[in-house]
Amino acid sequence: MKIRFLFYLCLMLFTSTALSQAITETEFKEIETSITETYASSPTNALQLVNSLLSSDTVIFSLEQRAIITNYKAWFLLENDELEQAMKTLVHFMDIALQSSNKDLMYGYLNISGGIYARLGMYQDALHYYSDALPVAKTIGKHLLQQTEINIALINLNLKRYRDATIAFEQYRDTAKIENQPLDESFASTHLAIALIGLGDFDHALDVLNDAIILQQRHGFTAHLSKSFVLKGKVLRLKGMLNESEEFLTDAVELIKTQAYSGDYLSVVLCLAQTYDAQDSANKALNLLASIETDTFKLSDITTQLEVTKLTAQLLEKQEQYAEALIAYKHYAQINAEILKRQANVNLAKALAQADAKAKELKIAELTRAEQVKATKAQAFKDLTIVISICLVIILFGSFIAINNIDKRKQELEKILIQLNETQDHLIEIEKIASLTSLVSGMAHQLNTPIGTIVTASSLIDEYLESLSDKFKQQNLSSKYFHEFITNTDKAKDLVISAINRLAGIVEEFKALNVSINLDKPLSSIPLKNFIHHKLEPMSKYLGKKITYHVDGDSVAITSCPSILEDILKTLVINSYEHGFTHTAEGKVDITIRAGNDNVKIIYQDNGVGIKESILQEIFTPFYTTNLGGHHLGLGLNVVFNAVKYNLKGNICAVPSKHGARFVITLPIDARLVDDIN
Repeated sequence: MKIRFLFYLCLMLFTSTALSQAITETEFKEIETSITETYASSPTNALQLVNSLLSSDTVIFSLEQRAIITNYKAWFLLENDELEQAMKTLVHFMDIALQSSNKDLMYGYLNISGGIYARLGMYQDALHYYSDALPVAKTIGKHLLQQTEINIALINLNLKRYRDATIAFEQYRDTAKIENQPLDESFASTHLAIALIGLGDFDHALDVLNDAIILQQRHGFTAHLSKSFVLKGKVLRLKGMLNESEEFLTDAVELIKTQAYSGDYLSVVLCLAQTYDAQDSANKALNLLASIETDTFKLSDITTQLEVTKLTAQLLEKQEQYAEALIAYKHYAQINAEILKRQANVNLAKALAQADAKAKELKIAELTRAEQVKATKAQAFKDLTIVISICLVIILFGSFIAINNIDKRKQELEKILIQLNETQDHLIEIEKIASLTSLVSGMAHQLNTPIGTIVTASSLIDEYLESLSDKFKQQNLSSKYFHEFITNTDKAKDLVISAINRLAGIVEEFKALNVSINLDKPLSSIPLKNFIHHKLEPMSKYLGKKITYHVDGDSVAITSCPSILEDILKTLVINSYEHGFTHTAEGKVDITIRAGNDNVKIIYQDNGVGIKESILQEIFTPFYTTNLGGHHLGLGLNVVFNAVKYNLKGNICAVPSKHGARFVITLPIDARLVDDIN
């Protein structure tokens, strides 16, 4: 296969006669055969082949042929786990497919998109794309329809919709039996058993697995056989037949070692460890899990990695090995964070690719119009006066400056997107969980208006240029109209610049609201009543409004970080000023302190307009704001939430109140003790 691959590459290099015309359908079929044969041997070599085809100057493809090759590329990138590049390639494929009259190409986009999101564990998104692919598959043929239905059934398994999955895999198994397709029957039986286990129908699952094992042994389907052994061992464990479960799972381990199926090994070890745990042999389970090699762990799917890490932590905790258990739990959290980060990166790659495709369309349109103006100028030199010629030079010069400015601004926007990406990574590291999807959505909402203004203004400039070109061709271009053109174009340009400046301002404001509070600030004893009174008194006249403060409750001192606590209180006062005291020149803030055995509650109450009960759970969400017209990013209370929870080791919540906003902050008496326990 490698020789065939190299031969085909050499053939492309020496086929100079193909420069003048596209290849025929017969030749393209031969290329497709070469691609599929190369893929069967090595997805990596297949990816190299399609890359060389797409970049070749000697092989000219039609639009539809190029779309098919690009679809292959996206699929091979998915198979090689290069998900970000796969998503970018899909966006490019979609752009080509939309130009083609062959609507069946849409299936490739929907199917591979579903595969990418399934690989990322974003099963709802994957189900959405597979469901959209279903009607397209019906128009193409039975094989693709069946494949799409199986993809949906696999997603339903991951979404724990076991009844739907059971129906689909039963139909698939019965069809495979009728058509004498033992490999498909084996695959369907294995996944039917998984669905039945999810439904708790262990006896039925055991019957299905026994039949599947006989079929797989008869035909030598050892990969499927190892999975059936694992599932049978799991069913026996769930039925309480622990010795039988251990026996089957031990056989599965030996089978996988014999056949070198490293990708399946981790799931077998996990199931066997769970059986040991059920036998109250925690040490035996831990020793088995500890024997897993690093390469074997990394080759397994991410869901199994999570389950193994979580089980290890639970077993260590059960054995009172708390330090090792904490390390295992941290590893579990890191894997989760990597999953979410990868999901966000793929979504961001898709958004950037779509933006880049749109920018390229605008660039092509601008270059096309520039060529038209240039051709018009050459023809006009024969008939028009010197004055009109000078006007044309001015127009061309102005167009060049406008295009140059747009290109510069586009580069600035790309830098802004890079900065946003860095900020998102920073938020993931502090919060311990990735909320990048939410942050990108919120920032997109903030950026939507200025970007929409840029698109609208750019369209207006296009219309003005087209109108000017038409009048010039018709030789009825007046100085008045030309003056109007310059005025209107200048206004549109100002709109573009203003919107871009607004974008830069939003980003600067976003950067200024840095949530990364220094975690190494020193702890000290804080006498709460005096501290709060002393820190809030200077804000009695905040931005022209009189605010009175009343601090009451228990006299208690806590050990915590005073600078962070001060910032939290000031942020709550600013929030009251900007959202609660909007209709009054005077405001009142009551702070009540309640001491407990090991914690203290700080109850913050203002007399402002209050917070609707329906949004109490939303106000700490990044980018959430009730003042949409006030240029607020909605990060203030999110910063407060993170500072209280992660820096002060406490908790904060907003509670219903009849008069004004009410926040309850719960802090430990001594933050150092909380750190020691953690």
